Amino acid sequence: MIKKAIDYKKNIANKFALVEGDNIKTRIGGENMFATRKIDGHLQIAFYDGKSTILLNSNGKEKAKELKCIDIFTDSLKKAGVKQAVIAAELYVPCADGRPRHSDVARALADSSLKDALALAPFDIVEIDGKPWDADSYAATHKRLTDIFKEEKVKPVEMVPVANVSELVEVYDKWVKGQGAEGLVVHTEGSVVWKIKPRHTLDAAVIGYTTTERGIRSMMFAMVREDGLFQEFVEGSTGMTDEQRAEVADRLAKLHVESQYVMSDNRGIAYQMVRPELVFEITTVELVAKGNDDKIRMNPLLRFDDEKGWLMEGNTPGVSAINTVVVRERTDKKPNATDVRVSQLSDITPFEEPEGGNVKLENSTLLERKVYKKVSGTKVMLHKFLLWKTNKEQSGRFPAYVIYHTDFSSGRKEMIKRDMLYTNDEAQARALFEAEIASGVKKGWELVSE
Repeated sequence: MIKKAIDYKKNIANKFALVEGDNIKTRIGGENMFATRKIDGHLQIAFYDGKSTILLNSNGKEKAKELKCIDIFTDSLKKAGVKQAVIAAELYVPCADGRPRHSDVARALADSSLKDALALAPFDIVEIDGKPWDADSYAATHKRLTDIFKEEKVKPVEMVPVANVSELVEVYDKWVKGQGAEGLVVHTEGSVVWKIKPRHTLDAAVIGYTTTERGIRSMMFAMVREDGLFQEFVEGSTGMTDEQRAEVADRLAKLHVESQYVMSDNRGIAYQMVRPELVFEITTVELVAKGNDDKIRMNPLLRFDDEKGWLMEGNTPGVSAINTVVVRERTDKKPNATDVRVSQLSDITPFEEPEGGNVKLENSTLLERKVYKKVSGTKVMLHKFLLWKTNKEQSGRFPAYVIYHTDFSSGRKEMIKRDMLYTNDEAQARALFEAEIASGVKKGWELVSE
């Protein structure tokens, strides 16, 4: 069961193609499509053995137990004469005003007084009566589900047939723009399943950048929390003209600051961190709080200090942004908790919470250790470099890797100086570790311990 649940999410994720709502006519073609209303819930794979039903999430874990909707689901299959089935469904909390929210499910599962509000929306059949389900079209799948599940708490996702793209636009305008649905899922005669969502507009602060010969290659964007910490969530520069790239790069070059936090672009070039002054309007088609591997998306938390630059405060549950476009600079906005508030993200996609509350933290792993010594007369000098893998990044409070440097000199007024760098990328961590050694250890130093 566990493998089937995990494999289902992987297989269905590979079929999806994301499309912005305003691009339906240019991206989607064909006839005789079937549009379903996308529900913002928790994906569950239901395993029915003829007597009872177990729900496993896409990570193969049983989270939803002893729910009224599970009993209704089981009774419906029994009444339909089904002996065995594996069915995919969304577990959600119906909402009379507006659309269901992903976070409502976790809240209901944690509160016994809210559990009866949960509902199941079956949308796909994996197996039925011991045989893999093989339908000629999604219409046949939806009809089979509709024939089985007829109760208010357990009924298939809403579906309408659409003859052409023009009708699909009408459905999108009605459900998404008019009724606030999260989006549409559109099944065609081909193997691709279209996921259609609206584009969201955000105002975000620029806290770092990388360049090419044209100017800006990528900018690092962050939101500001009420406690003043910056939550970094996406990087990019799509949408900028060459003139904008050159002009913005010149301005950011004057705002360079030091940083404990280090991150590279896909070339392995580290972002140059900057004083937070510029704010840009960006758009994104989707904000994701959990990946296809069912792991919570974690965002770096940074504090800006006028003298020390960017200081790493840990990680926090957040989102990743998909298909981001830079629209324009917002000179009327400031990088503060009002103009670039983090709730811009959580209002669209509520952040996940790590399971289990105060879970036990794993011990850190020491990956590298090097100690260098130099003696000059009566003065003794030491450099100690440590590279740690924290094994705590999923806790929301720690980065994945820490580079720790201790500089001791017996002849100095401040005998011990300490420095730390943080990153979530192992290759970056090892490169930083070697760079710290190269900058601190020159001629005359002896390696005394590893």
